[in-house]
Amino acid sequence: MWILIIAAFCCLYLYTRVRLYPGKFPVYPGAIPLLGNVSILSGDTEKVWKTIKKIFKFSFENGDIVLIYFGPIPFYIITDPDDCNTVLSSCMHRAGVAKKFTKNFVGNGLLFSPVSIWKQHRKLINPTFNQQVLDGFIETFNSQSRRLVQEWQDYADKDSFNQHVCLEKNALETVCLTTAGVDLTDQNEFNTKCLMAFRGAFNSLAKRGMNPLLHFDCLYNISNTKKEELQHVKITHELTNIVLRRKRESQDKEQNDKSETKFKPFLDRLLESSDKLSTQDLKDETNGMIIAGFESTSGTLSYCLLLLGTHNYIQEKCYQEINEVFGDSDRDVTKDDLPRLKYIEMVLKETMRLCPVVPYTTRIITEDLQLKNAVLRKGHLCFVGLYGAMHHPTWGPDVEEFVPERWLDTSALNPNAFAAFGHGRRNCVGKVYAMMMMKVSMVHILRAYRVSGEYQRMRIKNLGINKPIDGHQITLYHR
Repeated sequence: MWILIIAAFCCLYLYTRVRLYPGKFPVYPGAIPLLGNVSILSGDTEKVWKTIKKIFKFSFENGDIVLIYFGPIPFYIITDPDDCNTVLSSCMHRAGVAKKFTKNFVGNGLLFSPVSIWKQHRKLINPTFNQQVLDGFIETFNSQSRRLVQEWQDYADKDSFNQHVCLEKNALETVCLTTAGVDLTDQNEFNTKCLMAFRGAFNSLAKRGMNPLLHFDCLYNISNTKKEELQHVKITHELTNIVLRRKRESQDKEQNDKSETKFKPFLDRLLESSDKLSTQDLKDETNGMIIAGFESTSGTLSYCLLLLGTHNYIQEKCYQEINEVFGDSDRDVTKDDLPRLKYIEMVLKETMRLCPVVPYTTRIITEDLQLKNAVLRKGHLCFVGLYGAMHHPTWGPDVEEFVPERWLDTSALNPNAFAAFGHGRRNCVGKVYAMMMMKVSMVHILRAYRVSGEYQRMRIKNLGINKPIDGHQITLYHR
C-alpha cells in the first residue's frame, strides 16, 4: 500500500515538474526533491523575515529572477524594479493562496477580489479619493493629531514606550471618521479590543502560512489555529458592522440635507451604490478599507518616528521646515501648507522605501510575459518583491541607509524603484490620502515633541505585513 502511495506521489511530482516547467532560472538553495524549499517556512516569524531578505539578496546576485519550490510547484521571485512594474501593470490576478488564506479575515474586497469584481468596485471607489474629498478630511486629520499629541503628554519626559499602540488606535479612529464618516472615539475599550483582534488575526494567518500542513483546508479547518482566527475575525467584523450601522443611522437623520456633490466619501458612495453591491460586498470593502488604512499609516509613522529618533539631524531639519511654514503658530495644517512640507514628504518616502509595511505582493502570470531579460510563463505564481525593488542595488551604495536627500532630484531615480504603493491599475487607491494624513500628523507631533529612539535595535517579524517584535519603542521630550 505504502509503495503505491509513494509511487503515485512520485508520478505526480514528475508530472508537475514537466507540466509546470517555469523556465531555466536559479533555484534558491535548500530545495530537496518532493518538498522543495519548504524549509524556509520553519522557525518563527522573525526567522521567516530574515529568510525572505536572504531570498531577495540571492535574487539580486542572480539576475533578479529566481525560483523557490513549495513541493513540486515553482514560484517566481522577482526584485528588479522595472520587472516588478511590468508584472504589476500586466497581471491583475492576485495569487489564489493569498485569497484563500485571507478569505475569512479580509473577505472579497479590493485587496483580493477577482479581477471582474475588482474592476467594478474600483470604478465605484476611485471618485471617493478625489482631491476635493480628501481636502475635506484635513480638519479631521488635524483634530486627531491633536488628540494623539495630548494623549502622549502622559509619556513625555519619561521612559521609552511603544508608540505603535497609540498610533494604531488613532489611525483606526481617523480612517473611520474620514472614509466612513463614523465617529468611534466614544468606544475606546472596544477599539482597543479590536486592535488586539487584528493582531491576533494576522498572527493566525502567519501560523498557517508557516505550517505546510495547514495549507490544506481539510487540516486547517480542524486546527486550533482556525479556531483562533475565527475568534479574532468575529471581533473585527463586529467593528465593520458597527461602522455600517452607525453610517446608515446617520444617513437616515440627514435625508433632508442630501448633498448632490459628485465626489463623496468612501462609505457614502458605496451605500448609494447598494443596487450594484451586495450586503457582503459592502462589508468586505468596508473591512478592507479599515485594515489597509490604519495598518499602513500607523506602521509608516511608527517607523518614521523611530528613524527620526535615531537620526537627530534629520529630525531637526523636519522641525526647521515646520518653523519655516508655521513660525511660532500652533495653528492647524491647511491644504495649502501640505505642498510646502517638502522635506517631511521626502522623509516619509524614504521611510516607506527603507521599511515598507507591505514587503511583497503576489500575482498570477496569466499570459507569457516578457521582462527585461527573460520570459515568465503563463500559469505560474509570482512573488513581487516590493522590499527587494526598494532595496535594489540600483539605489546606490547607500541603499540600506536612511537618506531623505536622495529624493531631492527624483529625475535621477528609477521611477519604478519606489513601490510602497504598488504599481499599475491595482495599486493603492488611498496613496494620496495616506500621505496627507501622515504629513499632518508629523507636523503636530514634531511641533510638540523631540523624539529619541534606536532603530538599530528593532527586530522585525513578517505576518504578511511587517511588524516590530517588541513594538516601536521611542522616548518623547517636550520642546
